[in-house]
Amino acid sequence: MRYQRFAALVLAAALLLTGCGGTQSSPSAAADQSSDNSRSTPGAAALAAQTDRITDQFALEKNVSGVWGEEAVQCISVHVPKLECGSPDAVSLNKELAAIYAADFREYETYEEAGQPGSEYPQIGVGWDAYWYGDCVSLVVRSRYDGTAPWRYSGWCFDFATGRQLTVAEMLQRMGLDPDTVQQQVQRQAMQAFDREMAQGAYYEGLRLGGELSQMRMDTLEYNELENLCLLLPEQDQLVLRGKYSCEEGWQQLDMEIPLTSAAPADTPILTDTYDGVQVQLEGTQATITLSPAPKTDQWGDIGIRVEQEHSYPILGAYNEYVDVCIGEQEDGFFHPVVYLLTRDGVVEYVDVLRCLMFGNAMICQDPIYIANNGVSLERSGNSKVNLRRKNGSVLELADLSSEWSVQDIPYSITGSFNCTNGNWLELSGDGSVQLGVQNNRRIDQGDAAYLGIVPEGMVLAIFTDTGLDFVAAFKMDQYNENLTLTMIAGQNPFAEGETQLQMTRSYG
Repeated sequence: MRYQRFAALVLAAALLLTGCGGTQSSPSAAADQSSDNSRSTPGAAALAAQTDRITDQFALEKNVSGVWGEEAVQCISVHVPKLECGSPDAVSLNKELAAIYAADFREYETYEEAGQPGSEYPQIGVGWDAYWYGDCVSLVVRSRYDGTAPWRYSGWCFDFATGRQLTVAEMLQRMGLDPDTVQQQVQRQAMQAFDREMAQGAYYEGLRLGGELSQMRMDTLEYNELENLCLLLPEQDQLVLRGKYSCEEGWQQLDMEIPLTSAAPADTPILTDTYDGVQVQLEGTQATITLSPAPKTDQWGDIGIRVEQEHSYPILGAYNEYVDVCIGEQEDGFFHPVVYLLTRDGVVEYVDVLRCLMFGNAMICQDPIYIANNGVSLERSGNSKVNLRRKNGSVLELADLSSEWSVQDIPYSITGSFNCTNGNWLELSGDGSVQLGVQNNRRIDQGDAAYLGIVPEGMVLAIFTDTGLDFVAAFKMDQYNENLTLTMIAGQNPFAEGETQLQMTRSYG
């Protein structure tokens, strides 16, 4: 008996060293969690053992009335999870879960039962699901504080073998996936869902001019950054990342499936077109525009743009799958090429090549022209204009639409006054007027900003001043901390020479 107690103590100590009772025999084995030999979903016996690793730290099942002042009977169903682990990360996470989910419902423990047991009343509360990958778990908590509202989901990842909380990126690495690749896949799927919703619902009509449409597209990209997502493993070898996209009614849930195993590369057609010194090529997720010296591109010398040798530019802000591409012109009295791209959903996107060149040498895919949908092919007519042929046989000319679509206010979240820590500052108005204080406020420049499109780093603006202090940058606003992050795309950072990224703080003075 004494030996058995000693053996139990030794075993408990060993489990403590491996984290919180991991199945690996040693810490080094825990570190090998991401090896090929360990990439498998646990069997039934292992899952049964894992059910004791997460329990309820607070539970309440009750029908009550008077919840948050409402007289109607509500079914309260609250189950707040607890990691059965004593590591510092587990303790901290358990406290966080209690603070977020348990505090709002503790007072209802003393409420009298209302209604009949088993009756179906609008349900509010908290629930959770655990998705296991070896000793790692993705804990997904759902919550609802209104019986008619959709459920809200939040997720946390934890490794019981080491007792550490994991980021979503670390969890993906355990599965043998590259987080950067998954991030691109997720943001592409999210943006495609958003664009599909807009084209089908025609919500864009009252949203585009004031910049709200661009704000919603940016919100969709930002929300679907990996650390905002829930990770689900509903079936063996099936990974789903739960995000959402913005729409006029609010947010819509979006589940995006990510392959856990590498599939054979599909035969993706290469889409190309060439027009008077401008060439575009789309191959899978790679898209480029190439400019070459030609009689038409030589015309740009009169406005200070010189194409002296062939140069290729990646197309930034292109998130869809494309089935056709065509280059045409807008009639501005000189060579004004525009690249049109047709998505698999029949919506037109475009890159205004000359506009991008004038505003900083970065090829940005503009927000989609949702009115030009139900398209099946692009065709150039009269050697310069591009038409969209639609499913019903009608033909829509795109030049005027793309010209009109480029006109809009600067999105509201990035307008206002902002200060740098080094004394420089920026004032940006919704109508595009700009003032810059640079060189520690020894020089003040005035100019204009043009909205070009959306990239993961933010909303892309081309800023040009009367004195030639021109640049292209992505701007992303952290509304909670009121910080504006500027990421350079083309040109020289006027606020911090040599820096590619800079954080500015909103000023109310």
